[in-house]
Amino acid sequence: MVLNQEGFNQWAANYDQSVAQSQQEQSYPFAGYDEVLARIEKRIAAHPGALVLDAGFGTGVLTERLARAGAVLSGFDFASAMVDSVKKKLPQAQLFIHDFNDGWPAVLAEDQFDFIVSTYALHHCGMADQIDWIQAMTAHLKPQGQVLIGDIAFENEEAYKLCRRQAASRWDAEETYLTREQLQSIFGGQFTWERCSFCAALMIFKAC
Repeated sequence: MVLNQEGFNQWAANYDQSVAQSQQEQSYPFAGYDEVLARIEKRIAAHPGALVLDAGFGTGVLTERLARAGAVLSGFDFASAMVDSVKKKLPQAQLFIHDFNDGWPAVLAEDQFDFIVSTYALHHCGMADQIDWIQAMTAHLKPQGQVLIGDIAFENEEAYKLCRRQAASRWDAEETYLTREQLQSIFGGQFTWERCSFCAALMIFKAC
């Protein structure tokens, strides 16, 4: 869905409110949200001047925090209103419109990054597309770089199903969530997992 500026502002306000309420209640889907962002920020803040790509930056909450931490930022989002809004706050960043459904951005074909981050965005893609994106991201890392994905995620299928039952009508069936077991079977030692709540994790991937 492409939003105009008015629609974006309304959506963003509702989104931030939903995040705050879910965290206060420690409920799906945003329990652990602040912890996810804090862990990503801490890792990147330890490397001032790091080249960072923020994939699907949305309202730009993390993007702004990374800029204050000294990161040299590039980023994209699918909605022009979101890109315009964040550009005004971070004119020094290379921000542009791009949709996950269109694959790796051509404008970044030759670029490599110290960190590639994505928070609460990839779950809008199907499982196969998420794996393809993670593989593409790791291919665009510098030798010691990391992909940091913070999102709704579960230890295993059992934990996933339990959350779905407990969330009941609040469960979003249009979103696709990763599990630690799935990722471990695909990425092996290239992957580590930090649990941030019962429904959130920081997923870390090394360069290929």
